[in-house]
Formats: sequence, structure tokens, C-alpha cells
Amino acid sequence: MNAALGAQERAIQRWHSQGMDQDVIEDFAEYQLAARLSPNTVRNRASLLRTFVTTQGVSLLEAELRDLRRHLGRPYVTPGTARTERNALRAFFDFAHEEGYRDDNPAERLPTIHVPRPDPRPFTIEQVQAMLMSGAYRRTRAMILVGYFQGFRVSQIARVRGDDLDPLTGTVRTVAKGSKARRVPLHPVVSDLARYMPPDSWWFPARDGSDAPISGASVTNLITRAKKRAGIIDPLLTPHSLRHGFATGLVDQGVDIRTIQELMLHEDISSTQIYTRVSEARKRDAITLLPSIPIPERTVRGFAA
Repeated sequence: MNAALGAQERAIQRWHSQGMDQDVIEDFAEYQLAARLSPNTVRNRASLLRTFVTTQGVSLLEAELRDLRRHLGRPYVTPGTARTERNALRAFFDFAHEEGYRDDNPAERLPTIHVPRPDPRPFTIEQVQAMLMSGAYRRTRAMILVGYFQGFRVSQIARVRGDDLDPLTGTVRTVAKGSKARRVPLHPVVSDLARYMPPDSWWFPARDGSDAPISGASVTNLITRAKKRAGIIDPLLTPHSLRHGFATGLVDQGVDIRTIQELMLHEDISSTQIYTRVSEARKRDAITLLPSIPIPERTVRGFAA
């Protein structure tokens, strides 16, 4: 009887903790929105916090430093993901401590997570052409062109509108990270593409009939299908690689890094500097500059080995 009562009490306590966690996550969301963080950041952090609760089986209001360290040390999580999770945990527990939800802040002593600077993984122009010729539908082809010639992320591709384009200034309006609206120069290919797209509404509307754009995830799925149809099997190439191809192509054409930073809408130039590494195309071009010599079929000692 006592054991059953203990289990019942634990179940009630667990239910109460889950309710409290949800309440404080919602309060945290309101706090972040008031600080003008982007809705995407707020949603992503809420999802990461719920994952922590589910994975570690502990309430946010009762978690200890060891729980946080165990969560970040999961062997199947990449350093980049772990760093994102650490940032979400730090922000949440700073908030919880300052607002009086907790007397302590277990995230204060979380270790810094070092993430190796990634190499760019660009599509080549030949691969882009192969995707365009793969039998993809017209709107998927348009997504590919916008991604490659404007350097847009999938979320930006999804939200292009005809009235974002200004033919008089030759620019297109887009929303960068942090919900910051910016105008960037319009590539001639995209300007020409606009003749076949809706002039004053979403270029890629949702299929449910609502006045809303397609989701970024749907853009990813459609471009990924075109990649597979084109016979491109490199798993490191993703729809985001169109953006990498945009930046790498600019570097190969000798465009300076500050200009590329502005076109990529990077807040920090360190994000742009990964593209200053020598591209594979430039390496191939460089090695062909070495003079060739004929391969002898015979030597004075007979046939060459």
C-alpha cells in the first residue's frame, strides 16, 4: 500500500512539474519576444528545452548542473548542435534565476563548446544546371535559381514575393536572421525569372489555399528531390549548399570579403571568412598550371616500369 502510494505521489509530482515547466517556458517565450528576438529563435529554444526535459527526465525547475552536462555530452549530438543547446540552456536559466523561478543558476558553470570552423560545401554551377535539367517542376527550378543566384537560405526562398522586387533600383527585399528586413541587389537571372512569377503575391504559396507561403522545410524537400533526380549523391550537399555556391562563386571571381558579407547579410564577418578558403575549382585550376612533360615509353634500360 505504501509503495503504491509512493508511486502515486511521484506521478502527481511529475504531472505538476510538467505543468510548471510548460508555464515557465511560455513565460520565457514572452520575455524573449519582448526583447525582440525572432519568433523562430523563440520556438527553437522552446523545442530544445522540451527535448532536455524529455531526454533527461527531470524538471527544468529541479535540474542540476550534472543533468545539463549529461545532456550536452550525448555522444550522438554534433558540436554545433550541442553549442546551440548550451546557448538555449544558458539563456533560459539566466531568465529563471533573474525572475525568481530558481534560487540558483546551474547553467553558469557549463563548459564552453568549441566547434570546428566548417568548410563550405557548395554546389558547382554544373550541379545546379543538372538539377535544373532533372525534370524538376518549374517552381522547384525557380527555388534553385533564387538560392544560387541570390544566396538565400531556404526560409528566405520560401517567403519571396513579387512585390519584394524593385525593378527601378534592381533590388529585392528579404528578411535576414533576427527578423531584419534588408534589400540586396537583384541578380539578372532572378530578374528575368520574375517575368514568369506572380508580380504581387507569394512566389511559392502554400498548397492549402491560404494566403501564406510554403514552409522552409517544404523548400528543402523539393530541392533535395531535384538533387537526387540529378544523380548528385554527395550527402554533404544540401539545399543550403546553394548559398555556399553563391558565396564561393563570388570569392572565385575576386569579390572582396566585405562585399560578400553584405550580400550574405552576415552580422559577423567571421561567418563569411569560411568562404575565403581556396575552393576546389581554384585548386584544380592551380595544379593545371604546372607544365606537362611527355611520359617516356622507353628508357635506356628498356621499358619504363
